[in-house]
Amino acid sequence: MLNNDARSTAWVSLDGRFHQELVPGDSLRVTTSIYPVPSICAQDQISDWFDSLAECLHWNVRKRQKHLDELSDLTHSSSNDTLDSLDHTDHLDS
Repeated sequence: MLNNDARSTAWVSLDGRFHQELVPGDSLRVTTSIYPVPSICAQDQISDWFDSLAECLHWNVRKRQKHLDELSDLTHSSSNDTLDSLDHTDHLDS
């Protein structure tokens, strides 16, 4: 039950599809279905749950970073280098 003294409303979403606003005084009752859904586990229910969360949320996944020499190549190039190369090309055309 959302307390009558709550400062704001709350939201509930089931399976990420539809959402419903709960206002102070509203309550939500959650029960298990009388029709269970069979499932196959790779390991066990808890391990599979956390593995799927880790995959979804990218836990312990580190984005591959560039090598230090690739980064220094970017910082050493300047607009003057580009202009010098353009001037050199103009002399070749004339």
